[in-house]
Amino acid sequence: MVRKLMLVLGGAALALTIALPASAAKPAKPTPATTSAHALCMQKIADANHAFAASQAAALKALHDSQKAARKSLNDAQKAAREALRAQQATDLATFHTQHPTATEAELATFHAQQEAATKALNDKQKADRTALHTSQVAAKKALHDQQKAARATFHDQQEAAKKACPKS
Repeated sequence: MVRKLMLVLGGAALALTIALPASAAKPAKPTPATTSAHALCMQKIADANHAFAASQAAALKALHDSQKAARKSLNDAQKAAREALRAQQATDLATFHTQHPTATEAELATFHAQQEAATKALNDKQKADRTALHTSQVAAKKALHDQQKAARATFHDQQEAAKKACPKS
């Protein structure tokens, strides 16, 4: 009997422990059934600001992504060209040794000078290509920055005009 009583009292205490914090909470504020014209206007302006900022960020990200892809493409192409030159030079060296089994120092020096000149020409061309890519990417980034700066100024002016046109509450 005492056990049953304790069980009932424990259950009641547990129920009160759960119910009291819920009843002590503040009631939720009632939301107005209609929003004022001024609030709607300001909300539209805020939404436009968010959309504009998102489009600016997306344009910058697209530029960065395209520039990264261009750099990777150039690096891959240059790596392939270096590997092709090394393979060609190894083949040329093997051919030279079979055609000139007892080559003189002058022939060897001339052959090595030709290979070094080919390597230097490739390195110089690749450096020029990297420099040209970098220059074009810097110019593109500056052009986007300038375009976005002008767009921000225009957008700001439009938003200020829209705020003034909003009905007063």
